[in-house]
Amino acid sequence: MTDRPPPEASNVTPGHFTRPDTPLPQPPGFFAGDGIPQGLVRQSGVVLRREISAEGNVSLYLFLKEIGPVWISAPGASRGRIRFGGAIEPLVWANFNLYKGTKRFYLKSVDIKEDFWALRADPEKIRTMLEWDRMLCRHLVPGLPCDEVLAIFYWSGMLLKEGVSPAVAEWRFLWKWLNSWGIAPSLDFCSGCGAPLSDARLSASGLLCPACYRRNEGTLLPEKALVLMRKAVGSPVNRMGELFPAEVFPGGSLWEDANCRLRLFFNAMQ
Repeated sequence: MTDRPPPEASNVTPGHFTRPDTPLPQPPGFFAGDGIPQGLVRQSGVVLRREISAEGNVSLYLFLKEIGPVWISAPGASRGRIRFGGAIEPLVWANFNLYKGTKRFYLKSVDIKEDFWALRADPEKIRTMLEWDRMLCRHLVPGLPCDEVLAIFYWSGMLLKEGVSPAVAEWRFLWKWLNSWGIAPSLDFCSGCGAPLSDARLSASGLLCPACYRRNEGTLLPEKALVLMRKAVGSPVNRMGELFPAEVFPGGSLWEDANCRLRLFFNAMQ
């Protein structure tokens, strides 16, 4: 199985989501759907954000296949006769039927494909997914299709659902996202001298061999750990639960330190 979208396709308590970040500004006059003809649009994707106004109007930030992140309006959806219920919760994957107007998209109906409801009772897993959600909101460009990252997000959520260690799933998610953009650190060769890696340190410039890194620089990755990290990003989705179960690879220490280092690669793009 490859990381591609389905064919159709922080603080939290079960069933309730706080907003993952501050409102996302857009340049005056900017509309992420300018290149799409006016009329009905049907596309698969995921709800990243939901905001409700005092008047009961709902704004959704959807990450859609072939469209990218885009704001969608659902006037009166929280108080009126047309309600979408749990279909417009963050992290719900669905086919969205939209109407594209001259200045915005409007939500017509939703066909849920995956709601990840089972994860919402597990604080560690749901926090992990909401952190990924927050990163997508922060780093993706509105209106720019990014289907490979969309697929990585979906399958990473499925790994959590299937019992893969959240720390390992996050390592895979972050590295694959960076790799899809061409900026992931090589796991095989030193970023300083190009030598094959055994023991290494993960620094802001990538993985460094013992000859290139300074003492206490970055996160130390012994050879056995590096072998596991390569396996975590290279193994097929349907084998990850067998190779990296949460009971055997609990959170903490090495994996989380390495994940913190990978996040710095995203911060460097700001």
